[in-house]
Amino acid sequence: MEWLAHDEVPLGALPDWARGEGEVLDGRPYDVLVRPEGLVLTRGKLATALRWDEVLVPIHLEDPRRLLIATARRPPHAPWLELGGNDVAKIERVLRVRLDAVDHRTYRERRRARVVMPPDEVLTQVLEHRPLPGAVEIPAASPSLARSALTGASIGGGILGLYGFAFGTLGFLVAGTAGALTGAGLLSGVELLRRRGGGRVLVLTPDGFVGGLDGTSVRAVPWFRVGRFAEGVDDTGATALEVFGPANELIARVASRFFGRPLDVIVAVAEAYRRRASEEGG
Repeated sequence: MEWLAHDEVPLGALPDWARGEGEVLDGRPYDVLVRPEGLVLTRGKLATALRWDEVLVPIHLEDPRRLLIATARRPPHAPWLELGGNDVAKIERVLRVRLDAVDHRTYRERRRARVVMPPDEVLTQVLEHRPLPGAVEIPAASPSLARSALTGASIGGGILGLYGFAFGTLGFLVAGTAGALTGAGLLSGVELLRRRGGGRVLVLTPDGFVGGLDGTSVRAVPWFRVGRFAEGVDDTGATALEVFGPANELIARVASRFFGRPLDVIVAVAEAYRRRASEEGG
């Protein structure tokens, strides 16, 4: 599976199968068109076309008004689409019925046999940012561009302002202003590049997950050694994602502050992906 080919594209760029008529459901912020081939999620002048076999799993969270559709989106997009609105329950039912049909008929028949990739190779592929079919990247927490710009402005303005003070009040003002603009542009630019590079904390692949991308010991763990993902706490009492083995032993823990999305979302996506990957791996 590759990244979504039509993700937030202009309406005129949608594939032919996504241009027909069908039932339109309320999945705010999207209008969700149900087609025989998949879903079309429209928001304003942009739309995402999602074939049934591109859906990893629908996740209905504790809030009955929220539904996540996990799918392989190109970073810096989160690996899911989040829906709300009055028709969330119906959208979920449609998804599960369609996915059952896809999994048990044509999709399984045309899916080619895949050689299992060993953990060391999975780790190498992830660290080198090589595309892994079916892989999902959980984004890292990142400061906003505005915060980065403000920090850069403070640093740059302070440094050059002190230098300009040697030339009097006017020199201080001119140098401080120039430093603030330079610092703001530099740090916000660095942050923008970081986002485009797709900062990750956790990568889920068909053969296992890669953890430790938050700066701890980086390793790849095959799915047969994973029993479940769950919400927990670290040694300081802060909330954390915990990974347990088949015998309920703790094998990994990542503090929730490293994630770019709420912990309940991360756990739901990771656990649903694990179940599907484990089932398909036999």
